[in-house]
Amino acid sequence: MDITVKDLTHLYNPKTPFERIALKDINVQIKSGTFLSIIGHTGSGKSTFIQHINGLLKPAKGEITVGDVTIKAGEKNPKLTALRKKVGLVFQYPEHQLFEETVEKDICFGPMNFGAAEEEAKRKARDALDLVGLPESVLNRSPFDLSGGQMRRVAIAGVLAVEPEVIILDEPTAGLDPVGRREMLSLFMKLHKQKSLTTIMVTHSMDDAAFYSDEVMVMDKGRVVMKDKPEAVFSHIEKLQSLGLDVPETIKFLLQLDERCQVGIGTPVFSIPETAAKIMEMLGQGREKGARV
Repeated sequence: MDITVKDLTHLYNPKTPFERIALKDINVQIKSGTFLSIIGHTGSGKSTFIQHINGLLKPAKGEITVGDVTIKAGEKNPKLTALRKKVGLVFQYPEHQLFEETVEKDICFGPMNFGAAEEEAKRKARDALDLVGLPESVLNRSPFDLSGGQMRRVAIAGVLAVEPEVIILDEPTAGLDPVGRREMLSLFMKLHKQKSLTTIMVTHSMDDAAFYSDEVMVMDKGRVVMKDKPEAVFSHIEKLQSLGLDVPETIKFLLQLDERCQVGIGTPVFSIPETAAKIMEMLGQGREKGARV
């Protein structure tokens, strides 16, 4: 499902002494099936932007089109329910959104809220549990008796049970240890591929943005500064640093190596095998130049 944003501007506290521009004249297109990561320092407009995609926030100016639904500034849109069925939003700490007495009831809430019959909702709950890697034996348990990681998976299953075409992840690994973080990101990548989703992830991790994304969008002061493939975005090291952003660990390592090789790191790489190959290439070039490596 394509997403097109034209001249999007958003104001907080409009027409008051506290009026503040949160987004300013954003024009982007997100192609169906893309895995897009959005990066930027705190207050750059990332969360404000994603909340426009399912109609939680309305434009002060401009418009946003998701599939066949267009939300325009100053116009009432009657299709927000249909939009929110197509666009699933996973907030930071989604486990805080659990509220029902059983896992099954919690996951069924979304489908039934969108008109599914009880038996259909239960089937979708079982399918969603399988997608997030939990056994059906948890269906009759209280979600609050589960581990933190299991609770997060139940909350995500509740979003998936609605069968969205677009899934938005707002810092999905917040609060997780390194193992939990890898498991959660692997889960989302598997879902992205299996379900042919359009996935949009807000993250502070440059490594995650680089490794998992088809495209990376950089925001600063409510504007889009860059939007391109990860290797193109992360080649602008000085620009990112001027925006208060870091670079992936692989690039940091290669930059340190280049202090000795003096051959340049070339196109950025992010996986361990690619980094190993790049190290050997740089060492070879360094020796040819007579560098002490």
